[in-house]
Amino acid sequence: MAVLLDKPPSIASDEFQSRKWDELTADHDYGESDIPDLMTLCSWYAVLDQCMKEINAGGSTQVAYENEKGDLKPMPQIATMKQASAEIRALRKALAASPVSQTKAEKDNAGGAQTPLQKAMRRRELRLVNGGKAQRKTGT
Repeated sequence: MAVLLDKPPSIASDEFQSRKWDELTADHDYGESDIPDLMTLCSWYAVLDQCMKEINAGGSTQVAYENEKGDLKPMPQIATMKQASAEIRALRKALAASPVSQTKAEKDNAGGAQTPLQKAMRRRELRLVNGGKAQRKTGT
C-alpha cells in the first residue's frame, strides 16, 4: 500500500518544482522508493523550463547566437532541452512501471471492467504469446 509522500524540503523551497511535484503526485500513489525519481523528475522539468525561458527571452525564439568571432552557433540550451526531455521520458516510464505506482482511476477500476486500453493491451499480449493463432480460430 502506498503512503502519502511528504514533499522534500529541496522541492518545497523551489516554487516551480513544488508545483510540478503537486501535479505529478496528485492522481498517483507512489511509495517511498519513488521519491528520488520524483525529485529528479521535478529537477529536469525545472531545467527544461529554464532553457525554454532563455531561448524565448526578448519575445522571440532564439535558436542561434553569434559568438565573438562572428560565427553563428546553435543555442546550447537546445542540447540541454533535448537531454532533459529524454531524462523526463525515462523517469516517467520508470515511475509508471513502479510496482507501487497506480493512478486513482486504475485503483477504482481494479475490480471492475477493463478500459478500452486495457482490452487492447490484453489482445496484443495474446497475439504475441499465441502468434495470433487462437484469435484467428475463434474469430476474435
